[in-house]
Amino acid sequence: MKKFLSLALALTLLLALTGCGKKSAEAPDLAAYYADFEASLGEDNTPMVMDLNDEGLADQLYPGLSDYTLKQSVLKMAAITSVAYEFALVECEKEEDAEAVKGILQSRIDNQVSGGAFYPETVEAWQKAELIVNGNVVALIVAGDSQADAVTAFNALFK
Repeated sequence: MKKFLSLALALTLLLALTGCGKKSAEAPDLAAYYADFEASLGEDNTPMVMDLNDEGLADQLYPGLSDYTLKQSVLKMAAITSVAYEFALVECEKEEDAEAVKGILQSRIDNQVSGGAFYPETVEAWQKAELIVNGNVVALIVAGDSQADAVTAFNALFK
């Protein structure tokens, strides 16, 4: 009887501990979010955009980002400097890396505000840049007149 009771208690404890384990939520598809947002602007309102991953510019604009393992990386910016339009959407492999990546993206904002952006309108847009962290996903969004819509749509991914 004692063995049966001990076994039952051990199984109960095992099940209780298993139930308390942290379940990691799956991050949204960041490329799909970006494509949907860009499509919502329409052809006439979408700036000409460069993919920073394809152009090899990610390390120049976000020094240190390549030191982290990323599950997803969407890095887009306007092809001309007079347009303030930039999306840096990353999913870090480790949640603890998100704060460091946030710091890298904050440095990008600070650089643009303190002289990297050449035109008054672009400086103003960079001052309104949104930096969002949700779990292991970090987003830098600069989208001019569409800023609020871009941020709302991004935040909706996590509800």
